[in-house]
Amino acid sequence: MAQFGAKRPRFAPVATTPEGALPTYNFEKAVTIGKLVKADLTVTNASGELYGDDALAEKVDMFASGSVALETDDKTNEVHAALHGATVNEETKEVTDSDGDVAPRGGLVYYKVIIRQGVRYFKGVFHPLVNAILGNDSAATKGSSITFGTSSTAFNVFRCNSGAWRVTKEFTDEADCILWCDTKLGKPAAPVVTPGPEQGTE
Repeated sequence: MAQFGAKRPRFAPVATTPEGALPTYNFEKAVTIGKLVKADLTVTNASGELYGDDALAEKVDMFASGSVALETDDKTNEVHAALHGATVNEETKEVTDSDGDVAPRGGLVYYKVIIRQGVRYFKGVFHPLVNAILGNDSAATKGSSITFGTSSTAFNVFRCNSGAWRVTKEFTDEADCILWCDTKLGKPAAPVVTPGPEQGTE
């Protein structure tokens, strides 16, 4: 398997958190974070060991927490506010970060492009419960060569009420993968149009 692409990171805030189920989301407030450069997942496991007769008898490693570090080409002020809970002044368009800001929890999706035995696949990745972490910022002056800067966004990954912390699915069609990602964030299903009787028939 060869992975050579990552695309379309999107976030939508949580609407409800049903018991024993995945959250629901406000899809109308979903934002595209930017054009995805890379996404790195780090998982922290809770481990337990039991020894008996001077030897390891049982060992358990279970998901405890995780983080996803995204690198995108850009992150607009509107996206920053949606992810980090910052305040946007609609008149002046100023974005204010305050110590009382609370980053909303939501769902995060993106997809990877994979080549496996000469066939291209599109793997959707869905984290049902995350929140963004404010990170560092940097700026550099122009020198004798141009270096493109990127924008970094990190997310805490939580286990939701169903126990799930990640859902993935592979597709051979990119459009189907995009639709799956949007549906996971609560995009309503397209209405099914049933053709009526032709004119002139009873």
